[in-house]
Amino acid sequence: MSSQPFRAARRVVLAVALGVLALLAPLGVAGPAVAAPTTKPTSISVTVRTDPGIAAQLSGVPAASLPAVLAAVGTPFEVEVSLWNGTAPATYPTPTGVTLSAPGPGRLAVVEATIPAGSSTATIRTSYSGATAALQVSVQTVNKKSVLTAVAASFPVDLALNLLDGQSAALTQGVAGADGSGCATVDASHPMCGVLALPSGANGTVALSLGVCPAGQSCRPGALVTQFLADMTGLYTRTAPARMTIVCDKTVCGQGGASQFRALWSQSATGALATTPACPAKGVIGADQEFCTDTVASTRDNAGDLHLVVLFLNDVRGTIK
Repeated sequence: MSSQPFRAARRVVLAVALGVLALLAPLGVAGPAVAAPTTKPTSISVTVRTDPGIAAQLSGVPAASLPAVLAAVGTPFEVEVSLWNGTAPATYPTPTGVTLSAPGPGRLAVVEATIPAGSSTATIRTSYSGATAALQVSVQTVNKKSVLTAVAASFPVDLALNLLDGQSAALTQGVAGADGSGCATVDASHPMCGVLALPSGANGTVALSLGVCPAGQSCRPGALVTQFLADMTGLYTRTAPARMTIVCDKTVCGQGGASQFRALWSQSATGALATTPACPAKGVIGADQEFCTDTVASTRDNAGDLHLVVLFLNDVRGTIK
């Protein structure tokens, strides 16, 4: 038998073997994978948000009703710092120091943190010790000779923040105070406080806070703002509304009869406060109204303090003009 077919077959096998080696050769010489060089950060961003523990309890409140940051004196909030190169996340190969700062009247509880090597973000949990209508947190990162800075959008830090069950007795019996104590103390040092009365309660957990009047609003000097955040869907009507009584010390609201006063009101956590119209009758919201000042139910107590009654259907912020 001729050996030519055998030699031909051997040549085919050899060619295939060489082809396989050619395919494997690049894999063999490549060696261990080399990490792509890190992109040096050229800027940072800072975002402040409500503490997740607080936010989780208010999951039933309509998102449009919630402010970007809900915080009060001593309650925590989160500050997220991110490193960037253009629009892409960036990292340093070594740890990066982070310093937080904020102006008075208070102080931040935590002011230093570290972004780990190879990471582009860090989240710092801190709090602030003073009430203010607009706190701005500044951030500086330092990595060797690279120093980057950013300033967060301003947000309010309230005097008091309370989370209540929507069916709590304090709400349904009309003694839930924005100060957390039923507004039992209203005087020159504590000049204003809102008391909520929700006969049908609210759905889920609600937030009730007392804060400083925002700059640029026509609040009465010394006035404080009561904020109520809740899901009140389908619970109240114009003839059976929810009620807030804003108690104002005589040192701030000491002149004139109760019927002469009007509340400043907003159904937005960040919207401008607008003067409420007078209700058409005691305990009734007008057909073309979402809220109103009940001038008939409003009064002064024996100490001369004003009790201004406002009727409403949805969550609100309010003070006295």
